[in-house]
Amino acid sequence: MRIHGKIALSAVSTAMAAVLAAPVAHAGPTPDPRAELVPAWDAPGPQGETAYEGDSPPAEEQRAAPPWRCFLYVSDPTFKKRNGHWQVEGTGRQSCVGAGYTPQGPRLTLQRYLGLGLWRNVFRTTIAWSQGGYAEIRTGWKCAGSGSEEYRWVVDGFAKGVPRARANAYSAQYLRVIC
Repeated sequence: MRIHGKIALSAVSTAMAAVLAAPVAHAGPTPDPRAELVPAWDAPGPQGETAYEGDSPPAEEQRAAPPWRCFLYVSDPTFKKRNGHWQVEGTGRQSCVGAGYTPQGPRLTLQRYLGLGLWRNVFRTTIAWSQGGYAEIRTGWKCAGSGSEEYRWVVDGFAKGVPRARANAYSAQYLRVIC
């Protein structure tokens, strides 16, 4: 009886060693990142679009319209695969009417949520200056693969009329990315 017990124990030990030494089988290739739009849960400023204008006319001309007015638009973030890499993409545009705003242009900034109401700029374009009444900028930022993150786009509009003016708008939805 004792011999059978040693043989059984030896067989179990050998089987356990084989299981522990066997390579781990993977389920397949690494899954693609996932993303979903979530409604903006804070209100940092105008969302989606806004407008701003030149200085108010003097008191004697209060019925007159301002010399110029610019309209800003920012898209919600999208998540697309380009050239083998996943990226967060966005569009910002500005159109202006009137006189005295040129040059004008938008700039896009991608922000990542840090927690406790704090956002950090992770990518910013240069200003897309235009001498005309319309300017647009489209861009993307490569996903770094750091787990679950939330992103939003911010468009800043600039008009170099006298005096220089600036306004911004935030995407109406945020993008939750799981890399």
